[in-house]
Amino acid sequence: MLNKKNIPLILALAIPIIMIVLVWAFIYFPGIGQKPTHNFIYMTGNNIYYYDYNHRQYEVSGGHLVENPVPTPTVPNQPGYIKPDNSVPHFYIYDVAKDTATELTFDQAKTYQLDSSNTSSDGYVIQQGNYSGGGLLFGGSSGDYNSWFIKGHNRSRKLNLKLTGVSSYYNFQFLGWVE
Repeated sequence: MLNKKNIPLILALAIPIIMIVLVWAFIYFPGIGQKPTHNFIYMTGNNIYYYDYNHRQYEVSGGHLVENPVPTPTVPNQPGYIKPDNSVPHFYIYDVAKDTATELTFDQAKTYQLDSSNTSSDGYVIQQGNYSGGGLLFGGSSGDYNSWFIKGHNRSRKLNLKLTGVSSYYNFQFLGWVE
């Protein structure tokens, strides 16, 4: 039986719980049903990063993938130098609807019209996993630096990337969103 003396106590306990549920609903419900629509092209291979971080061997210029000559490092032991292993880079197109990556040749990859901005036109970004924690109520992601995620609209999904080499920490380069 509900005692009239207990109504203020019940309300005092229920209001914070109702507020938490409402805040959660306003944050997460708008993203329901939204899915990324733009595929993207990425590159993997141990020669992605080399001694000069201001230059890339492959980059998007004028909306297309181009190859830049790799300058010869003058001081192999200088700080920041990562010796390339001269492996052949691998290019992939990632189908966000099927959650699959398909390998491309450089000639195939350079035919795509690409947008190299970090955020796709439908509001998604590719981000590396971290150890930020979080949970059901406060978001967060997997505690794994070797995982990559597509994030947007209060949603996050781990990508099923094909990577070459030992570590995907240095072995993934996002090139651009397919337009």
